[in-house]
Amino acid sequence: MIINVLTSMRRTSMRGKRHSLSNTNHVFIYVLGLSFVDLVVILHLPFLVVDLLKGQWLFGVAMCKLYWFGESISKLLSSFIMTVLSWDRYLAVCSPVKSMRVRSNCVALLVLLTCSLLAVILLLPVLIQSSVFRINKMSMMPLLEHSEELRLSDMQGTTISKCVFDSDAMFTLYTFMIGFALPAVLITLFYSRVIHKVQKSSRNMHGGRTTVQGGRDPTSTRVQQVTKRIVAVILFYFLCWTPQWTLNIMSQFNMIHVSWMTPALSAMFFVAHLLVCFNSAANPVLYALINRELRQQHVMAMQRKRQSFTHATHDALEFVARHTHKSALAITNL
Repeated sequence: MIINVLTSMRRTSMRGKRHSLSNTNHVFIYVLGLSFVDLVVILHLPFLVVDLLKGQWLFGVAMCKLYWFGESISKLLSSFIMTVLSWDRYLAVCSPVKSMRVRSNCVALLVLLTCSLLAVILLLPVLIQSSVFRINKMSMMPLLEHSEELRLSDMQGTTISKCVFDSDAMFTLYTFMIGFALPAVLITLFYSRVIHKVQKSSRNMHGGRTTVQGGRDPTSTRVQQVTKRIVAVILFYFLCWTPQWTLNIMSQFNMIHVSWMTPALSAMFFVAHLLVCFNSAANPVLYALINRELRQQHVMAMQRKRQSFTHATHDALEFVARHTHKSALAITNL
């Protein structure tokens, strides 16, 4: 996917020299950033699988911190970039001319850099507080170093190491707000405006007319396709992210208790994590499809506007010619 995006950027850059208004390289920059971030999210999955299969963390403290920090930043950045993409599509559809300065390569790079720095700053507690703890796998109680409990647990062979980030309720709530709730509201708002604008433009241009065969106009069909794909992206976002955040909040506020003694809940957490990874794998493809549909819809709208302008100009010239001819005849008769 990343290679495809880079190739598309090169082709679009060559065409953009001739058609500056339709240059969409900045969109490819966003999609490239989303592809890279989502790739990092997926790369964390093997560590989780090994931890589940072996029953403990085998990769040390440094990798534990990197695992939690990298995964948290990638997930937060993924939500940020999806929100930025919805904002960019809103500007492209609802204000294409006025927003041209904002929809540029430099602005796209600056936005990605700002989102990355913001994610790093907001999630510094994850890097600081995550660590590897020694735990008794029977009681699931932490064991202090050089303690008698640790010595007895080692003798019984019940000591395991777990990579843990023990967050408090406030941290969970604020990451939920900035990482899921706020992006979900903004994505829904921006794409709702896009759907409204596309459908309104289609009605204004065609007035609900049908083709000669009685079928609907091809542009109306394309508008329906755009609407369905946008709705699918919104629903897909909620479907993949809601289970994980719901389980995290329920666990944080002691509504559920997850341990080795509750394999069903552990499996639910694993499936919720898989859904997020699936969302990350599908995101670049879905957003590429939406961008293509919106771009084609925009091109068709511009073509129809040019055709309408051409017809209007032709009619005006014919009117002027007829009026001039009649005036000349009237002068001749005099």
